[in-house]
Amino acid sequence: MKRLLCSALLPCAAAFVFLPPLASAEPQWIWAAKQAQPNEKALFRTTFATPANVKSAKLTFTCDNSGTATLNGSAVAESKDWQRPATADVTKLLRSGQNELRIEGRNEDGTAALVAVLTIETADGKKQVIESSGKWEVQARGGSLFQPAVVIAAYGDAPWGAIFAGAPAQGGDAGKPVKVVDAASLQVPPGFKAELLYTVPKEEQGSWVAMTVDPKGRLIMADQYGGLYRVTVPPIGTSTGTKVEPLKTDVGGAHGLLYAFDSLYVMVNEKEAKGLWRLHDTNGDDQFDKAEHLRKLDGGGEHGPHALMLSPDKKSLYFATGNHTKPPEPLEKSRSTGWQEDHILPRMWDANGHAKGILAPGGIICKMDPDGKEIELISLGYRNQYDFDFDANGEIFTFDSDMEWDLGTPWYRPTRIAHATSGSDLGWRSGTGTWPTYYPDSLPPVLDVGPGSPTGTVFGTGAKFPTKYQRAFFAADWTYGTMYAIHLTPQGASFRAEKEEFIAGKPLPLSDMLIHPQDGAMYFAIGGRKTQSALYRMTYIGTEPTTPAPAVAPTAEARLRHQLETLHNRDAGAKAVDLAWPHLSHPDRFVRYAAHVALEHRPATEWSARALAEKNPIAAVEALIALSRVGDKSLQPQMLEALGRIDLATATPELRLGLLRAWQLAFLRMGKPAPAVANKIIAQLDAIYPHQDYKANRELAALLVYLDSPTVVAKTLAAMNTARDDETEVAIGNLLSRHDGYGRAVEAALNSRPNRQQIAYALTLRNATVGWTPELRKTFFAWFPRTHEWKGGNSFTKFIDNIRTEALVNAVPDAAARGALDESSKKAPVNIVANFVMPKGPGKAYSVDDVLALAQAGLKGRNFEQGKAMFSSTLCLACHHFNGEGGNVGPDLTGSGSRYTLRDLMENILEPSKVISDQYGSEQIQKKDGSLVIGRVVVEENEKLFVMTNPLAPDDQLAVNAADVQSRKVYPVSMMPPGLINPLNKDELLDLLAYIQSAGNPKDPAFGK
Repeated sequence: MKRLLCSALLPCAAAFVFLPPLASAEPQWIWAAKQAQPNEKALFRTTFATPANVKSAKLTFTCDNSGTATLNGSAVAESKDWQRPATADVTKLLRSGQNELRIEGRNEDGTAALVAVLTIETADGKKQVIESSGKWEVQARGGSLFQPAVVIAAYGDAPWGAIFAGAPAQGGDAGKPVKVVDAASLQVPPGFKAELLYTVPKEEQGSWVAMTVDPKGRLIMADQYGGLYRVTVPPIGTSTGTKVEPLKTDVGGAHGLLYAFDSLYVMVNEKEAKGLWRLHDTNGDDQFDKAEHLRKLDGGGEHGPHALMLSPDKKSLYFATGNHTKPPEPLEKSRSTGWQEDHILPRMWDANGHAKGILAPGGIICKMDPDGKEIELISLGYRNQYDFDFDANGEIFTFDSDMEWDLGTPWYRPTRIAHATSGSDLGWRSGTGTWPTYYPDSLPPVLDVGPGSPTGTVFGTGAKFPTKYQRAFFAADWTYGTMYAIHLTPQGASFRAEKEEFIAGKPLPLSDMLIHPQDGAMYFAIGGRKTQSALYRMTYIGTEPTTPAPAVAPTAEARLRHQLETLHNRDAGAKAVDLAWPHLSHPDRFVRYAAHVALEHRPATEWSARALAEKNPIAAVEALIALSRVGDKSLQPQMLEALGRIDLATATPELRLGLLRAWQLAFLRMGKPAPAVANKIIAQLDAIYPHQDYKANRELAALLVYLDSPTVVAKTLAAMNTARDDETEVAIGNLLSRHDGYGRAVEAALNSRPNRQQIAYALTLRNATVGWTPELRKTFFAWFPRTHEWKGGNSFTKFIDNIRTEALVNAVPDAAARGALDESSKKAPVNIVANFVMPKGPGKAYSVDDVLALAQAGLKGRNFEQGKAMFSSTLCLACHHFNGEGGNVGPDLTGSGSRYTLRDLMENILEPSKVISDQYGSEQIQKKDGSLVIGRVVVEENEKLFVMTNPLAPDDQLAVNAADVQSRKVYPVSMMPPGLINPLNKDELLDLLAYIQSAGNPKDPAFGK
C-alpha cells in the first residue's frame, strides 16, 4: 500500500535551470498555510533532474522552528535552530536524472516557515539552483495529499532576514529558540574570547544544566527535565558546525554527569528512580544500551542529588547532594561521626515553612567505588552545593547557596566558597539553626560571596589559560549571570581567597562548565528552570604564556592536616590518639579540627582521662568538644569541672568562643545539669556578661537563658537597646564593593539597617521564662514596633512576628497581661500596594510573541516611575520580593534581568504553569470525605496541615487535620494567575519590563537598554 501511495502521488518533474556561475539564489519562505498551527509538522518536497557530470552539490536550509532533510530517501541534515541554518554536501546522493528532496518542518508556535537552497555545480562550471518556492508541494496537518506550498515571505524579509548571509533576525515572531546573549557582549578579562557555539531549541532539547566529556572529546549535556544530548564541537578557530544528537536512553532528568570507567554515570534528580545510574555501550554502536541503577538517593528537585566528579587518583568517584536529600542508605563509611542539630535553644523553622523538618547532615559530599557498593561521607553541613571540584593537589572546593529569605537576620549567611576537608561540617542547619562560622565543631568558608544561586564549578587545571586562571576555582552564579574566578592562596592548612568577576552577561543563567581535556578551552552552558539554554566556549587569545602551571606546593600545615586526615576512620588503631593529641592546640584551626575528628573515631575510653586532665586550655576545649560528642554521659560532672578551670575573662576571643561552645555541647549531648551545678556555671558566665565582643554576647545570652539565669533578661535588654550591629556594617560594605549589579539591587533593602544583633537578642529572649518583671516585659515588647521599617528577605517579617508570638507564650504567663502586650506590640500590616495606580490601558490579551515584537527596539528611554507603579498595579509586588520589598508567595525577582531572556521572563509571566519550581508549588489534597483543598502547605505541625489557598492573603491559612487526608499530589497549576499584564497598554508594559530588568534602580547601568 505504501509503495502504491508513493508512486501515485509523485509530482511532475520540476524544470531545472542552468545559471551563470555567479548567480545568487532568491528562495522564498514557505509553509502549508499563512496561519501556522502550534506543534504543527509539514512535509515539503520537490523533484528535479540533474546531468551526469555533477562536480559538487550543497544543500542549505533552515526552518522556524526546526526541520530534517532527506535526498532520494537518505537523511542528509537537520536544522534544530532556525537561526543557525543547516548545510550538507549531498554530491554523492545525487542521481543522473530525476531526484527528490524532502524536508519535514516542525513548528512550535507562532509564525512558521521553511527556506532552502540546493546549489549544484557541474564539471563545466555551470550552476543549477533548486530553491524553495510556491512550486514546492507540502503535506500538512495529518493529511495524505500534497498541495502547493504557500509563500509566507520573500528571502530577506522580516521576521527572519537574510538568514543565509548571517544577518540577524529582524524582530517579529523570531521563533524559538530566541536569540541568546551575544558572546561579543559578554564581559570577560582582557585576552579572553567567548564564542556562542549553539543555541538550544528549548521545546525540543530543553534546558541544559550538566555536562561531561566522553573519550572522543564530545560533550554530553543533560536537560534538567528531559534527556541527554551528545555534542560534537567545532575545532578552536571556528564557532560554526556544532553537531547535537540525542542519546538513545530513557535515563534523564539529570543534575550530574560523569564519563568514567568506560561508562556514563548519570545523577537522576527530576525523574522517578532518582539516584545514581550507570550507562554502558555493550555492543560498540556508540549508544548506551545498558542502564544500571547503582544507588537510590532519597531526594529530588532543586535541592536533590547533584554533581559527579572523578577522584584525583581516578579510582573512585565523588558526588554531591543538596539538603533535601537524605544520606544514602546504607551509608557504609563516614569521615564525620555523630552529627546532630546541637542548638542550645530551640530553633525556629523558616517562617514560610521552607525546609521544615529537614535535619543534619543537610547537603553532603560523598565518595563511592565505581560499582556503587561502598559510599563514604566526606563532608557535610551544606545548604545546596550544586557542584564541586578538586584542585591540582586533590583539595575539594564547592560553592554553597544562601537562604535568601533570611536576608537581614543574624542567621543569614551568604553564598560561600567552602574548602571541603575530611570530616568537615560546614554548619548548615534549617531555619534559625544555621551555625555561626566560629563554632569549633565546624569549619568556616574561605570566602563569602554574597546573595545568589550557585551552580557549576570547575578548577582551571588543564586550561590553556595564563597561570593565575589555571589555578583559579571558577564558580557560577545563576541568579546574577556571573562566573567568578576565585583565586586561592595557601594560608596555613587551608586557603585565603579573592574573587574576580570572570564572565558576566545579561541574561546569563549559568548552569555548568568544564575544561576540555583535549583542547584546553572552557565550555559553559546557560539554562535551568526551563530558561533559554545555550553552549559557549571561552579561549585565551592574549599574549601571556599558557604552558601548564605546576601545582602550588602544600604548606607544612596542609601536609600535617593530610596526615591527620588519614586517621579519620575506625581502622587507624589506638596510635591515632597519640598522633593527634599534640595538634589539638595547634595555632591553625583546620589542623585542630582534623585532630579532634581523629579522636572521635577512637573509643572515648582510650582517651577520656587524658582529655579531662589536659592543662593546655586550647587542647582541652578541642578534646572536651570531641568527648561531648562521643563520650558517655556519666563523664559530664568531670567535664564541667574541667571546663570551669579555664578562665573566661583572660581567654583570647577564639578560645572564649570555643569554650562557650564546649559548655553548650556538654549540656546538649549529656543533659541539663542540676540547679546547684547550673548556678555555679551561671556565676562564671554572668561575671563577664555582657561582653564587648558581640559574638561572645550571643553565646553567653543563650547559655544563661538555657540555665535559667535570674539576671539574663535585664542584662540582655540593656544590651539590646544600645546594640551596634558591626555585622550589618561589614555586610553592607562588602555588597557595595560588588560590580555584578547585586549591590545596587538590594542597597535600598540593606540601608533600612535591620539590627541583627538586636534580633539575635530577641530570638534568645523569646525562650526566657525566668527573670521577667512587668517593666522588663513592657520594654521588650515595645521593641517590636521599632522593626516596622526594617527590610529583609521573604521570611524576615514573619520571623520577627514569630519571635514575638513565642515570647508572649514563654514570658507572659498571665493571660490578661499577654493580651495587652500582644495588642501593643503588633505592628501595623504593610500595605504593599498602597500606592496603587490604575493602568490607563487599553490593554489586550498579550502573547509572548506580542511582547517580543513590542520590545524588539529595546527598552531605552522608558519611564522608571511608571514601571515601578505598574509593578504594584499588576500585583507583582503582592507576591514577589523585589529590591528588598514585597511578598513571598513567588520567587524573588531581584536580578531577574541577569538570568532570564525576555522570552523566558514573558513565558513565566504569561504561562506561569509551564514550569513551577518545587519551592513555589502547591498541592491537591483530597480529604477522606471526598472534598479537595488546593494550595501550598506552609506548615505541618501538631498533626495539622496549614494550607495557603489565596496568594494575596498568605496569612489566611486553612487548617486541615492530617488524619482527614486521603491523598496528596503536586498540583500542576501555578498559584500565579495568567494574564496579569493584560490591562497594560504598550508603554505601561514596556516601562514595567524595563523596571524589572533594571533591578528596580533607575541608576543601574542596565536600565533602559
